[in-house]
Amino acid sequence: MKNFENKVAVITGAGSGIGRGIAETAADHQMHLVLADVDETGLNETLEIVKSKGIEAIARVTDVSKLNEVENLASQTYETFQNCHLLFNNAGVLGPAPMNQVTREMYDWLININLGGCFNGVHSFLPRMQSSGEDAHIIATCSTSGFIAYPMLGLYSASKFGIRGLMTSLRAELAGSNIDVSIVCPGEVTTNIVNSTFDKPSKKAVDQVKQDADPKALLEVAAEDAQNTYPISPLEAAQAIFSGIQNQDFYIFTHKGYKRQLEDISADYLQAFDQAMFQ
Repeated sequence: MKNFENKVAVITGAGSGIGRGIAETAADHQMHLVLADVDETGLNETLEIVKSKGIEAIARVTDVSKLNEVENLASQTYETFQNCHLLFNNAGVLGPAPMNQVTREMYDWLININLGGCFNGVHSFLPRMQSSGEDAHIIATCSTSGFIAYPMLGLYSASKFGIRGLMTSLRAELAGSNIDVSIVCPGEVTTNIVNSTFDKPSKKAVDQVKQDADPKALLEVAAEDAQNTYPISPLEAAQAIFSGIQNQDFYIFTHKGYKRQLEDISADYLQAFDQAMFQ
């Protein structure tokens, strides 16, 4: 897909961060927009921003962890615009915590939003996109944490590794069809995701995490590991994403500073494979 004008984009997590950046960039391309987020205030702010650019857009409060709400989002999309050309499964949370303090409730919350939200989006929109016969593209926001696992981010990495596997399989299934597939792997982007923590004051383990560390401090090891990178804005990330879509890239990276870490992982795989071949 090279020309986005008058096409329809659906964006989850559109109320802030990368989702808002995607929405603004899509509006600059004169796309019709369907915005979704669980945060109604942020969602309405994004809606005002994109409408000020003179495009047609609707916004729906949606919890992507709930299949029925995402199915309703798909129905409203097709009732309003009769199509979906770009599906951005972008909504996600971070929830940093050491594994010895992770509860099952925290696990269910994060996995159901990050990985479950991606599945729910594909499940709800893909059949309709296939039926339309028009060129389309499904994009999931993964992360460099879908390749590199850091301390304190076990659940987050598990969800992002899962998204990478899900989307890689989907890409193979849709090869040769009218639908392309991509995963976005951003490095450090200036968003408020560090504040997306599991918050139930009655849970002793979660309270202890909050007492022991600031969520931003928990991410320092990841930031230090990304050599030669710098934070970019959500708009810069969105511009890289749209460029990747136009290039039909499966992996869309916003930063180059993780090259060494990814090469180390690849080298470990090859070494293990070579050792296995001689056993």
